[in-house]
Amino acid sequence: MRPLLALTGGSGFVGRHFAAAARQRGYRIRHLSRQCPGEQGDEWRHLDLAAADTGTPDLKGCTVLIHLAAHIPANHQDPAEAVRCWQVNALGTLHLVEAAIRDGVGRIMQASSANAYAPTVDPPDEAAPLFPRSRGYYLGSKIAQEIYATERCRAAGVMLQTLRLGSVYGEGQQSGALGAMMRAASGGTISVHGKGGFGSDLVSIADVVQAMLLLLGSEESGPFNIGSGMRTTIAELADLLARQTGAAVVHESATEEDWGFPPLNIDRLRGLGYCPAPLVDGLRGMLAGLEFSPAPYTNPLRC
Repeated sequence: MRPLLALTGGSGFVGRHFAAAARQRGYRIRHLSRQCPGEQGDEWRHLDLAAADTGTPDLKGCTVLIHLAAHIPANHQDPAEAVRCWQVNALGTLHLVEAAIRDGVGRIMQASSANAYAPTVDPPDEAAPLFPRSRGYYLGSKIAQEIYATERCRAAGVMLQTLRLGSVYGEGQQSGALGAMMRAASGGTISVHGKGGFGSDLVSIADVVQAMLLLLGSEESGPFNIGSGMRTTIAELADLLARQTGAAVVHESATEEDWGFPPLNIDRLRGLGYCPAPLVDGLRGMLAGLEFSPAPYTNPLRC
């Protein structure tokens, strides 16, 4: 019998790509969500993370719980979002972990955010302190999620692997700064606010899936940084897209700029065989999906 994975967030950006790769590897999938995703051959059980304290789905027979679902505020400045983030991301995760322990699931893999590290210019490793400088209602709830899941799994003797994701991008992405820049490039002009100094560790969806499959085959537990190991600013990203598409870059005035986030120390994951692709490779894949004709490029050696 092929191993059965329980999966939340299967209709999201990361979830869709992971599910497709998992099926190709021979895994069966039981989706946990409010609505049936409609994937032929997959199982489905109803789950509302905001009301997980009133009932959780049957996880019997599942060898692993992959927990990717989360509430991400539309407005990170709205304090009313704090309650929803805490209910779904922190308490919802705790109740789901309880259900997994109840039904004998031996391994849990949950998605968190590397943007929750305390401000630093040095690449943080997994032992670095967590205390975000911005987006606190959401990132604070992800820190609480990590604490709650770690506490419960430690007490129950269940393996927990936490994915501290960088800024994920890739083919099919519609939202976020990169999606907006891709659409702008198709119109011939990419607008950048101020100097474009905001930066983060951009990691392709293909590399996120690569990391998840590596961890599924590993007995290493705890948190793992998943990124490229490099920080890319908005200005650098705009210039790279301009070279690939021929679009013009226009800088607009801005009164205040957010520095963003540092690159990640990914040595722990590299030790398991993780090898992220160059950013330009990922961008070219996205551009090809949008029917651009990127400029010729010779791929540098990978890890």
